Amino acid sequence: MKQLFSIAIFLILGFAGFCQKAVDLGLSVKWATCNVGANTPEEYGEYYTFDEAQELSNSKWRVPTIEEINELLENCDYKWTTNNGVNGGLFTSKKNGNSIFFPAVGGRNGSDVYYMGSCGEYWSLSAKGNDEAYLFYFGDGKVFVSFGDRSIGRSVRLVKDVKRKKR
Repeated sequence: MKQLFSIAIFLILGFAGFCQKAVDLGLSVKWATCNVGANTPEEYGEYYTFDEAQELSNSKWRVPTIEEINELLENCDYKWTTNNGVNGGLFTSKKNGNSIFFPAVGGRNGSDVYYMGSCGEYWSLSAKGNDEAYLFYFGDGKVFVSFGDRSIGRSVRLVKDVKRKKR
């Protein structure tokens, strides 16, 4: 019930509790500086099942596709680090040097939160069959695309399309 209330407030107030700033990493999309439900890059934000995450898009922000996540991983150097006392992954663009921090939020199974501070699990917009969906995972020294059970709560980092200059 708390999760549904959180999503309703999120949609009504235009992503309240979400810092609506984007980082240009020189990619096809700009990445939000914070997780959904967070106000700073180090805050964990909320955990969403895959179906709940699909409801978080609006006209400006949306959940990234697996292709956009792959683009992030292929075009950024990854470093496990601590930012303001929070463990996480720092992704630095190979194209323009800008960087973005993702906190190691772990995941949520029902009311149990696991691996906080040890790894990050972030949903994509892309499903894999009826029961699983794609996500990206990172921990100390590793980052990769994977897939997992849609009912597990994971974090969401939104993206927005890059506006191209008209010629």
